[in-house]
Amino acid sequence: MTDKEPTPPIRTCVGCGKKQPKGLLHRLVLDEKHQPMRDTSQTAPGRGAYLCGAGCLNAAVKRKAFQRAFKKNVALALTQLETLFPAAT
Repeated sequence: MTDKEPTPPIRTCVGCGKKQPKGLLHRLVLDEKHQPMRDTSQTAPGRGAYLCGAGCLNAAVKRKAFQRAFKKNVALALTQLETLFPAAT
């Protein structure tokens, strides 16, 4: 037996496809209006989609990754999604 620390869960960014520990990614879930919202606690029920940040948002929209991640047709309001990720300074 070894005293290794457990490895954190790994998730894949739906925008760029990069695999990272869950805590380093931003989780999005669908609200009651079927619009993606940011799950800051990463504990909301339901399916989630993970993004590295604002740079991967456009790639995810272009690839229709949210529809695949949530397994339903999601009408995206890109301007609303962009407000979830403040621009890097």
